[in-house]
Amino acid sequence: MARLTNEHLHSDLKLVKKELEYVKENQERMREDLSMIKKKLLNPYDGAVTKVNQNTAFRRNAQKTLWSIWIALIGIITKMIFWD
Repeated sequence: MARLTNEHLHSDLKLVKKELEYVKENQERMREDLSMIKKKLLNPYDGAVTKVNQNTAFRRNAQKTLWSIWIALIGIITKMIFWD
């Protein structure tokens, strides 16, 4: 293997510096993208987490209402069968 000269080392260092700059630029873009994703997910007014919490609350209220309707329906059917 041939011995490396200063020119080869200098060109390799330039290449490493360019690649490092490229990595830094991409890292900054990823940081911006992650910030945007966090804002969309965790926004307290219209984020995804808020929507999930609203859906859960609605489901619980609907479940209570359905249980009330079932109990009333069973009561009506029982009264019709056993009390004439």
